[in-house]
Amino acid sequence: MTSSRDIQRKIRTVRNIEQITRAMKTVASIRLRRGEQRLERARAYHRALLDLVSRMALVTQEHPFLQARPVGFTAVVLMTSDRGLCGGYNLNAVRQALAVGPPERVRVVALGRKGRAHMARRGYAILDQVVPLGGEPAREAIWRLAGRLGARYLAGEVDEVRAVYSEFQGGARSRVRVETLLPLPVPEGEPAEAIYEPRPAVLLAGLMDRYLRTALLAAVLNSSVSEHAARVAAMSAASDNAEEMIGDLVLDYNKARQAAITKELIEIVGAAEATA
Repeated sequence: MTSSRDIQRKIRTVRNIEQITRAMKTVASIRLRRGEQRLERARAYHRALLDLVSRMALVTQEHPFLQARPVGFTAVVLMTSDRGLCGGYNLNAVRQALAVGPPERVRVVALGRKGRAHMARRGYAILDQVVPLGGEPAREAIWRLAGRLGARYLAGEVDEVRAVYSEFQGGARSRVRVETLLPLPVPEGEPAEAIYEPRPAVLLAGLMDRYLRTALLAAVLNSSVSEHAARVAAMSAASDNAEEMIGDLVLDYNKARQAAITKELIEIVGAAEATA
């Protein structure tokens, strides 16, 4: 049987781990609340801008971002975390990125260390990256990345841009989405009666870069909030498991002490009988 001293050492170790997991849960919870507020503001702006661009696309498609072409190379913008301890968050996103296509036809734009490492090990070329992404992604870095992606698309280096990210759905729920950013799908339907000033082609030229920036930022914020939610859930489960393990170890410690006391009593009684 394990000695009571060894069990006490295990209890201290598990308690230290529990303190760490609870601290990580607290930090992730704070970032989650901040991220949700930031995401709501970005979502509202993105929806409004996407609605405006979609209505104008029904009138004219005089912009390269709206014109589909044969796909030779696809740029996959993969959004993962810089660190682990967040359940299956990273693995689920990587699986969807791998399903887009083989290394011969896919170029990876990595946001976060985990995704970059996974894809590089599988032979995918890293076209661009934002590493480390950080717990609260910087808007300016994402906008600069959007500018580089748009320039590569216009230059013909890639023929399609897809974003692979975890869409936050509230609570601890999220789902991995594969969204085509470029070319922007042209909606079906009839154009609404409206007067555009200046003409739609000129307006599109000014709006499409802004659309790409906001679409990419919205995806990154969704992914970041999903990461924090996944880490809260993972650290909560780890803390509960540690608490349960401590309870089991305390029982083992009490049993070990009881066995030791019983043994000592037997030895005392045996010694008394021997000297009687």
